[in-house]
Amino acid sequence: MLKTHLTKHFALLLFLFLSNLAFAQTVYQVKDIPDPKNNDGGYVSDPDNILGSGTVATLNSTIADFEAKTNVQVAVVIVNDFDHDKEDFDFAYELFQYWGIGQKTSNNGLLLFIAKDRRKYRFITGTGTEGVLPDVTLKHIAQDNLVPAFRENDFSAGITNTINAIGEIILNPNNKQELNQLFTQRESSSPLENFWLPSLVIILAFFGVFKIVNRQAKTGFNLKSLNKQENNYDKTIAKGCIGIFFFVFISVFVVVFTDSFELFREIKLAYVPYILFGVLAIALFFRYLFYISTIRKAHQDDENFFDAVVAFHKKNWWLILFSPIILIAMMIHLIKRVKTTERFKPVLDSQNNAMVRIDRDINIEGEPFLTKGQRKEEVIQAYDYDIWESTDHKEHLIKSWPAEAYNSYTECPSCSFRTYKLNKKVTVKAATYSHEGQAKMINECSFCKKTEFIKWITLAMLVESSSSSGSSSGSSSSSSSSSSWGGGSSSGGGTGGSW
Repeated sequence: MLKTHLTKHFALLLFLFLSNLAFAQTVYQVKDIPDPKNNDGGYVSDPDNILGSGTVATLNSTIADFEAKTNVQVAVVIVNDFDHDKEDFDFAYELFQYWGIGQKTSNNGLLLFIAKDRRKYRFITGTGTEGVLPDVTLKHIAQDNLVPAFRENDFSAGITNTINAIGEIILNPNNKQELNQLFTQRESSSPLENFWLPSLVIILAFFGVFKIVNRQAKTGFNLKSLNKQENNYDKTIAKGCIGIFFFVFISVFVVVFTDSFELFREIKLAYVPYILFGVLAIALFFRYLFYISTIRKAHQDDENFFDAVVAFHKKNWWLILFSPIILIAMMIHLIKRVKTTERFKPVLDSQNNAMVRIDRDINIEGEPFLTKGQRKEEVIQAYDYDIWESTDHKEHLIKSWPAEAYNSYTECPSCSFRTYKLNKKVTVKAATYSHEGQAKMINECSFCKKTEFIKWITLAMLVESSSSSGSSSGSSSSSSSSSSWGGGSSSGGGTGGSW
């Protein structure tokens, strides 16, 4: 009876021990596979100690010799088990891409992935290795060397024989020409040629363009004498700068708080010149708008403004080569200029003689022809007035044209000028972090100052924004593994099987 009792206890303990071993076994995710490059610069990852240190050292030496002679990078990974939600191909392919096995410019990498408990092996080849090691060749190598040894649970011999068989192919003199193409591709695709040189040329070209435009702005206008009146171009520049700021802010926010640093790995150095050109092209577009805004401020007279813009475009049409979006702005100006043809067509006096249009850059106030109310309408950009005078100075004609802020005003019930602003909000007491503010909504005339009260408005109390710096903890955990592999990629080539 005692013997039976002890036997039951022993069986229970043995069951618990084996269960603990089973539960303790690691089921690896891609990011959990130790990268041998991070430890000793090796090529073999054996986190479950299936091969032993001696075999790993031998394989590392053999593969290092391959890379020194052929430039091909080979990685070997062997684990007990991996993510149960993935097939062996998906897992091995993601691991290949995550590490970036092979050189970035030639994609000459090879991965041998083995899952002992699932009895699965998988080769993944880089696009530059597929010619020397096609799928059918790798399949034969596995069937002749890897599978027989694995069936005898001799994983060290199976992997060693497989790597040696691969070495015989890539070290074969008959494959030297194809492997040399990988060297040539790598050497001809140097950072100086594909990244630094084009970027430097783009920067110098745009530097020269900005210097030319800035010189024209300095020599063409007396900036101190320009009126300070804001126009649509100033608003466009301000909105554009604000838009760029928010775009950058939101982009940084998305990258940091959605853990998207992996996206930057997809941006290759070869793309940098294109990105640089796009950024500088946008900057040049806003510099162009600033220049047009300067022309607008320099000319009170609309005809002179349009003529100056046309002259600028004729002289600087080549700017569209550096910033194609400037062409859109040029087309818009051309359309506006065509629409003003009728406006600036000479008017006839009572004797059918052509009248002369008063240059408003010379007679800015329009005296003695415009009333103070009409001049106020011009100042607030409700109307533009063209003044025509006969050559004998006995007749004159005033023609009005809706200006940029025409729809922002209505006719004043008191003075009858279009200077009446509806629903204007005037802050009486500013809101703070401790109390609400107050404002009044009124209708007000900019000329005669007639005011009509509409209602009081309560301004919401200001709220302090909470710091979000603590939310980014752990965001760096999913950043890319060591880039010492070279940054290669695969199109999914390779083969696999079981034993």
